[in-house]
Parts: sequence; C-alpha cells; structure tokens
Amino acid sequence: HWVRNIILSTHQDDLSELKTMNDSHMDYYCMTKLIYEDIRSETIRRDILDHFRKEAAVQNAHMEMGTRKSKLRMQKAWRKILSDVDDTLTSSGGSYPAGVDKRYPKKVVYPGVIGLYREMDLGINGPEKMPSNTGNLVFLSARPHLYKDISDILLAWTS
Repeated sequence: HWVRNIILSTHQDDLSELKTMNDSHMDYYCMTKLIYEDIRSETIRRDILDHFRKEAAVQNAHMEMGTRKSKLRMQKAWRKILSDVDDTLTSSGGSYPAGVDKRYPKKVVYPGVIGLYREMDLGINGPEKMPSNTGNLVFLSARPHLYKDISDILLAWTS
C-alpha cells in the first residue's frame, strides 16, 4: 500500500511535518480521516500507528537526553490545538445534546473565533513570518461527519 510506504519511510521531525502538512489544507482531508476512514486494512492502520508511536518515542528520548537534535527541535513552535465544535466554534442553538448556548442561532460561527484559531495557529510570529507548521487545529466531535461542514465554514471565513 503506497500510503503505508510513504508514512513508514518518514521519520522523527519529518514525520511530524508530514502529519501537520496533511492537516493544514483547511479541508475535510486530514491525517485522522486518512488513517481511520480511508485506510480499510486493519494491518496497515496498525503498522502506521505503531510507526507513529515508535517515532514519538525516539523524539521523546532526544528531548530527555538533551541532544543536539532536541535543541534544534525546540526552535520550532510544535503545537496541536484541539477544539470542540458545538458551543466552541459554532453555537448549538441550545439543542441538547450538542450544547446549551441559546444566545446565537444554531450553527452560527461565534464572532472572533476564526481569528482566534488563526492567531493560535500562527503562533507568536504572526502572518509576516508565517511558520511552516501551521495547520495544527484539530476539531473533536462525537459526530465526525461534521468535519466536512466545519472545514467548509473555516474555508469560507478565511478566504
């Protein structure tokens, strides 16, 4: 499987950058979708997830030992922003179990939240020095089919 081969041949910070790059397109197609929906083979999925764990352990070992590689790694703004959807990005309109906020109609994007997410993703440098590892925003939802709707909202608001 070619996706497996690409991921398994990518290591350490390059793997982190590959995962971030895959998540940075502001659309529905992200690493989570690739692994848990697009890849249907349980064996391939397990191989990829095991590879992620092994590479993370190598990166952690470098950090704990304070190697030269870890010092270079510390110069990057590695972060992942996790956000809920209902009553965080958009109002639920008070429709339980999605949420309780009745201040705005259902599915209205909260004022300023897109800008807030963008600023957190850009980090301290701002858009003038846009870092290469933007795309660190991940939406969590009990209803993953919403991801496509959310990415469409974000794309419309940021373009």
